[in-house]
Amino acid sequence: MKLKKYLLLAVLFALPVFFVACSDDDDDNGNGVMRNHFTYDGSTFDLDHGLMLSGGQWWGDGYIFDVFLYSDGIEFTDDFMDATGEGHGMFFEMYSPDEADLAPGRYVYDPDDEGDPFTFYLADIIMDWDSETDEGTEVAIVGGSVEVDRSGSTYTLQIDATGEDGQEITGYFRGPIPVFDFDDFWMSKEKPGLLP
Repeated sequence: MKLKKYLLLAVLFALPVFFVACSDDDDDNGNGVMRNHFTYDGSTFDLDHGLMLSGGQWWGDGYIFDVFLYSDGIEFTDDFMDATGEGHGMFFEMYSPDEADLAPGRYVYDPDDEGDPFTFYLADIIMDWDSETDEGTEVAIVGGSVEVDRSGSTYTLQIDATGEDGQEITGYFRGPIPVFDFDDFWMSKEKPGLLP
């Protein structure tokens, strides 16, 4: 009788482990590799590319890096001042302690935009953007964090944020993100509607 009792307990403890280990993961491509995406209001949007604009130091102790993650279908002009096509994207203005690079670490939303290292201020997502009409659904990010890691030229960003409407916004991106130096030029020109 004792053996039956221990076997039953062993099976009961093993079942949850089995089901957790075999759960379906909507965030991968069926190959166990996390796909680049963001989620909002129950929908998932692919992210295929990234670019970073280095803006130097404007205030505070941090160095500005504008990070844009975007889907296939969107293309930027050579000077990054205009974009064409249709798609989705995420934008973060992040403050790094490193002048040359977006340093690995956890960046948290700063509603006061003090420019301190490991913070971000301007941030949003845009869905179904169309360059012909310059329209899409845009939601400002007003809270949360972005975890940044780097190995060689590959960045990994894990996003856990809150939209202005209170909705949770999560995301993941892993891949190369080229860095371009825009310093004064970026701040002096009008940005396309795709960027905040």
